[in-house]
Amino acid sequence: MTEQRATLRFPTDLEADCRTLEQSWASRLRNISTTGCMITLPEGRVPEDAHLRLRIKGLAAVDAELVWQHRNHAGVRFRVPFHPAAMQHLGFVLPEGAGEGTFRTAREPGVPAPRCDAVSRSHRAAILEHTGQLAKRIEETSELRG
Repeated sequence: MTEQRATLRFPTDLEADCRTLEQSWASRLRNISTTGCMITLPEGRVPEDAHLRLRIKGLAAVDAELVWQHRNHAGVRFRVPFHPAAMQHLGFVLPEGAGEGTFRTAREPGVPAPRCDAVSRSHRAAILEHTGQLAKRIEETSELRG
C-alpha cells in the first residue's frame, strides 16, 4: 500500500472538543499534520457528510470534514491547512521546507514562503507575541535571565 499523504503526521494524544450540527463530544487526536488529523469518535457513527468543528486547546476553532471512519476513529481534513507556526505552538517542529507548498499557492509568486526552522522557545515566543499570532506563554529560561 502506497502512502498517499502529502504532509508529515505526528503521533499525539491531544484533547479536542468536537462538534457537528447533531452532537458534540470530547475527543482525542491520535495524530496530526498541517492538513488533518485522526480523532476518536463517540459511540455510534458520525454522518458521512458531517461538517466538524474542532477546538484544540490553544488554537482557534478548526473547521474540518470527515474523510473516513472505522470503529471509534475517523480521519479528518482541515478546511484550511494549519500554518507551520500553529504546529510549532502545539509542540511539533516541522522539517525545513515542510508545509511551504501548502501556503505558496495562497501568496503572490516570487514571495518566499515562511521558514520552519527550529528556533529556541524564547525566540519563537517573542516572534509570535510581536506578530500577535498564537502567543504561548513559556517559563522563563536561563538564556532570558542575563
